[in-house]
Amino acid sequence: MEKKTIIVITRQTSDLSSLLEKVSIVHEMQPGQLVKEQLDKSDAIAILGGTHEEPIVFQPKERIWLEEQIQKGKKVFCEYCQSLGDVYSPTPVSTRAFRLVFCGEETSIEGLKKGDVLEDQCNMVTKPHDITCSHKTPILQYMDTDVHAYEPNVDNVVKSQISNRALWFDEPENLLFCSFRVTNFIRARFAPKAKWKSLIQYLIHWLTGEKISFDLIEEEYSIKPYQEGENLEQRLKSSIERAMDWFEKAEILIDEGKGGVQEGIGTEIYPDGTQRILTDIRNDCTGEVAMAYFFNYLRTKDKRNKEISERLTSLCFNQFQIKEHPYLKGMMRWSNMGWGVCYQDDVARAIIPQLLKCLYTGTKEYLGECMEALRFLIRTTGTDGTRVMRTDNKDLSPQKIQELSSKPGNYPSAHYNSFYLAALLLAYQLTGDRECREVGVKGLETIMSVYPETIREHSETQELCRLIMPLSWLYWTTHEEKHKEWLYQVVQDLQKYKHTCGAYLEWDSGYKAERNSDQRGDESSLLHQNGDPVVDLLYSLNWLPIGFMQAYFVTGDSYFVALWEQISKFMVSCQLHSKNPYINGAWARAFDVEQMEVYGIPKDLGWGPWAIESGWTMGEITSGLIMGLLQEDLKKCYDPFSTKMQK
Repeated sequence: MEKKTIIVITRQTSDLSSLLEKVSIVHEMQPGQLVKEQLDKSDAIAILGGTHEEPIVFQPKERIWLEEQIQKGKKVFCEYCQSLGDVYSPTPVSTRAFRLVFCGEETSIEGLKKGDVLEDQCNMVTKPHDITCSHKTPILQYMDTDVHAYEPNVDNVVKSQISNRALWFDEPENLLFCSFRVTNFIRARFAPKAKWKSLIQYLIHWLTGEKISFDLIEEEYSIKPYQEGENLEQRLKSSIERAMDWFEKAEILIDEGKGGVQEGIGTEIYPDGTQRILTDIRNDCTGEVAMAYFFNYLRTKDKRNKEISERLTSLCFNQFQIKEHPYLKGMMRWSNMGWGVCYQDDVARAIIPQLLKCLYTGTKEYLGECMEALRFLIRTTGTDGTRVMRTDNKDLSPQKIQELSSKPGNYPSAHYNSFYLAALLLAYQLTGDRECREVGVKGLETIMSVYPETIREHSETQELCRLIMPLSWLYWTTHEEKHKEWLYQVVQDLQKYKHTCGAYLEWDSGYKAERNSDQRGDESSLLHQNGDPVVDLLYSLNWLPIGFMQAYFVTGDSYFVALWEQISKFMVSCQLHSKNPYINGAWARAFDVEQMEVYGIPKDLGWGPWAIESGWTMGEITSGLIMGLLQEDLKKCYDPFSTKMQK
């Protein structure tokens, strides 16, 4: 069959126009440069305005020509154009907090069912005036919904929110309107990929009569699931190298480490495929990336890794720590933005890497600074061993510090306190400081006294994952049987949420998390309801490679090695492969383990599904993978009965 001739009116080549060229004869025209004779000779017209932030608006002469084509019955696909036919729209708005829902019947588009949620990332939409467009059921509709992947309440919303329609046949029905920017759906990483391919295939077939093969629709990224029988060590080495490359190729590392690291990549993917950069320089992220470079030095003996790690560590202690002050001495600043803010768990993740360096190499460099940081935290810790969520220097005074230390903190939260308490116990192992031991033990016992009803930030899964390393070090410190039982209980409880792929689903018994999916303009969980096939690599699973390996170091139980291997296989499976250096080698926050791609509820203020945190995610996961490869050498540094530096 002879290919149809399609006029593509656009200001720039795009994903969609390139696909049209594969199945039809395309003649591109710029708005303002239309040729009436070519419009007349064409079989169909595609107006693709989504290549630019400003939608297309036609001048009267060209508008008349296009209206004539519509009235002749010619198929016209109109994307991101403010006015055509009877439809017109006001200024575009962001789709950041909204989701697209498929409203068609089960058989209308193969691969899609009514209620399917499609993610168009941080897009722009020209919402039509409801009195100017058809009120028939649309193909796609924007909804303010918190569901993970399926919205059951489609029909009622469609009828009540006409201006939120996104893709629909207008009057006459040969005019197919798309109010949002779909032209670069590949590079903007619309998800789920298979459902978008089905939709694009439908659009192209409607316009050209040709069914484009899925194989011709490229992807911005892919994953390479681990296959049983593969050499895990080789896969891990490759994964680690790609992750370490990311720090520099994504321009996260600043001046070879002298300037620290940028926080990472924000969740917002814009319609042209660019992604927001998180430019803050955070103390915790800097310390965690220093840890990754240190462990990679141990693995490769590459001195450049050691030098970068040392520069990053120097910044943590020499630029972010208060050296002299009557009552704030030792305080470690959160970031170059949150200059007077102190989150104790973030401080812990800045100093634990250096404490581990001391443990594994015997150095005492910055050990005094670590102790000063911990002493400041202890001075602001309650009598129950827990510390309030955060402190701000502007609110602290000698009297306020005395008040904080003279009453219970009443904050039994693994998210805010467990790594802080772990840092105290690791510091005790290195120095024998009894106050560190006392507060660390007391705090973890306080948290476990209410377990599993701890104060949850995002999910129960998060709390379980965060407790494994601290409880390992608690048992290492006390060698008490009850503390060992707590470690095994938490790990066994976590197994209830294990998916067949080896990852652990987000879960929250009783839905008690503070940051639930109903949050607006704040941090938010990925979880809508228990059972959703979503995992979190920013707040939950990222802690597991180190956690399981530390549990093995302390207990000697190969059970934890098996768990480390299983989570490591998942990590290499969900690591991103892309020509885009900002995501290649990275792990994004949300991963759907059934669709096997980055996908999740986008409600979080800035750390949504596509957020890639340099420290919390990249530094922690990479360090944990390397730690496992070096397990036999590192395990020699652990002794449950005495401290390394006291021997």
